[in-house]
This record gives sequence, structure tokens and C-alpha cells, in this order.
Amino acid sequence: MMSRIVPFFLLLQLFLSCGNELPPEPPITVDAATTEAREDSLALVAAYAGQDLIEPSVTALVETASARATSLEDAADDPAIWRHPADPAKSLIYGSNKTGGMAVYDLSGAEVDYYPIGKINNIDILTGVQSGDSTITLLGCSNRSDQSIDLFSVNPETGKLTDVAVDALKVDSTEIDDIYGFCLGRSGAEVYAIANGKNGRMQQFKLVETDGKYALELVRDISFASQTEGMVADSELGWLYVGEEARGVWKLPLDPKDDQAGTQVQSLVKDADAETNTALVPDIEGITLAREANGEGYLVVSIQGNFSYAVFDRAGDNKYLGSFKVTDGSNCDGIEETDGLEVMTGDFGPAFPNGLLVAQDGFNYEDGKMLPQNFKLVDWGAVVKELELR
Repeated sequence: MMSRIVPFFLLLQLFLSCGNELPPEPPITVDAATTEAREDSLALVAAYAGQDLIEPSVTALVETASARATSLEDAADDPAIWRHPADPAKSLIYGSNKTGGMAVYDLSGAEVDYYPIGKINNIDILTGVQSGDSTITLLGCSNRSDQSIDLFSVNPETGKLTDVAVDALKVDSTEIDDIYGFCLGRSGAEVYAIANGKNGRMQQFKLVETDGKYALELVRDISFASQTEGMVADSELGWLYVGEEARGVWKLPLDPKDDQAGTQVQSLVKDADAETNTALVPDIEGITLAREANGEGYLVVSIQGNFSYAVFDRAGDNKYLGSFKVTDGSNCDGIEETDGLEVMTGDFGPAFPNGLLVAQDGFNYEDGKMLPQNFKLVDWGAVVKELELR
């Protein structure tokens, strides 16, 4: 039965302010109308003004190749990081392409593989998923071409993907209006694929495994008041975070049998009596966890309203700890209008020994010229130091 999330507890009430052989890449054409809208937009001016108010700043060390796109359209969206089990420097980044596929990048930013599987929006990876008598690393994604959830196993040596869906795992498009956000999670022995749509509808599916293939069983159906997208499951602590773009982040029990109502970690609903924080504005986009041992770490949220990233404590009541921005550096340009992002702590080799933040860059510039979107790689240790998180 569908339930409807109703806010009952607001932690913060904020003022709403202003194959090995890759296929050939298509030629790039400039969509003049889209470019002008970006460059002349009043919303863009306001976002930069809001970003100027954020003082903590880091720079990206590496950027990926541009997303495959035929114009300066909205193409790249959400990344997922796969840590190589033997050599962290060989880890890979899977990046969605809303125009037709999923790209794979190494830590130098080079595209090393591409899967033309449809208009992929959000991607997530979960390790230790039961498959027959063994376990696999599972990659899942939302596919807007056929309104489905795609599932793949990740080869532990090469990172290659193998389809492990029983069949086309389509969602009911009369319920989820244009599949959008996606994440994977685990509660006890159950593994879940969770998807939402632009109409604010979220559905949680249990993965049912037979002979190494997976089907979906609907176990929860929730309607939010407005558009949702970014989600992340905290399988260790038992929570699911869902971003309602204009209102904030919801925190729900991951186990669908737990009927505890959701709470808002971060509200953007205007309240004249509330304390204001100009760093926290709409709209909410990507959500990720910087997981550390013993349930410690951070909840990290990308905010398109001021081109920034808000950091909250992972534990307890998710205390707000500060915000930062990614600005122009010696290696890469800065980041604006991030959709998806992911943080993974731990060693990723000489370039990223203190963890890795990967974020989509909505405005990818090189020598003052805008190129198709890409992903930027940031030393997570630099963020920890800049915000004095420990």
C-alpha cells in the first residue's frame, strides 16, 4: 500500500533563498540556445553569488574525458566508484550518460569502456551480494530509455559488467513518472533496489535471486510532495536518505517493515521564525555517504542553488558540519551545478591516498570554452582538512 511522507520533525528550518574497443565518439556541435540560457540566466547569477558566500574551498586534481554528447546538453549525471580489490590505483568510476549509456573511467580520467545501454540517470554499487553459493559486487542503474532498473555484476579483476537481470526490470510508468533517482541497499539478509521518479514517487524493490539472476519484488511505495532524485542507503546504520529537490533530505528506515515515519534531516521550507543558513538552499541533487568504520563518517549533499556541497554527521541527528565548494585549480576548472556525486574513503593509490570524491560538473570549461559535461576527482582528505572535520 502506498504511504505518503508527512514532515513531523524538522532538524533545521531554513529560509528559502535566491567491449575493449570503444565506439567512435560523435562530433560535438554547440547548442547556442542552451549555452546562452546558461550564461545569461538570472538563476546562474544568483548561484554564483551564493557560492561566493561559501568560504571553504578545494580544487579537483583530475577530470574525466567529456561525456559523449552531440551538443552542450545535459549529459553526465551520476558517478559510482568501484574499488579494485587488489590494487586501489586500478579502481574505476562508472559515470551515467543521460543521452545513451554509461562510461567507465580510470583514475587518470581516461575513458576505458562504454556501455551504450540507454539513457542512464543514476548509478550505485553494492558489494557482498549473494549470487548462488558465492557473492558478487552488484552495479545497478536507472534507465530512462525503457523505464527500467538495470543490474550487472562487476568482474573483480577487470571491472567489466555482466547483465544479471532475469529480464527487463521495468517499473510501472503509471506510478513512477520517468524513472530518475536510484540506489542499492541491504537490510539484514535482504538486498534492495530503490528508484524514484520526477513525480516524487519512490518504490523499493527486494531483489529475488534465482541461479545468479535477479528479479524485483515491490515491498514499499511512498509518495513525496514534489520531485525527488538523489538517494543513498546507509546499510550499516539502517537508514535511507531521499532528496526532495525543493524541500530537503528525508531520512527513512531502510527496512520497509519498519513503519517509523520519516524525518527531515534538512528542510528548505520557509519559516520566518527559523534560524537561517544561507549555505543551505534549494535545490538538493546528489546524496552520498563518506563511510568510515564503526558507523562514523559523513552525509554529503550537492546543492545546485549555490554550486556547493553540504556535509552532515553520518550518525545521530545528522548535525550540519559545514559546506565547501570546488573552484578553479592548476589541474582542472571548478565545478558548478553538480547532479550526482560519490565519496569513498580509504586509499586509492598515490594520487588519492586519503579517499576520493567524484562529482559531476555541469559547466565543464577548458581555456574559457565550454565543453560537454564531465566528472571531477577531488582528494577527500583535502575536504576533511578544509572543514576541520577531525
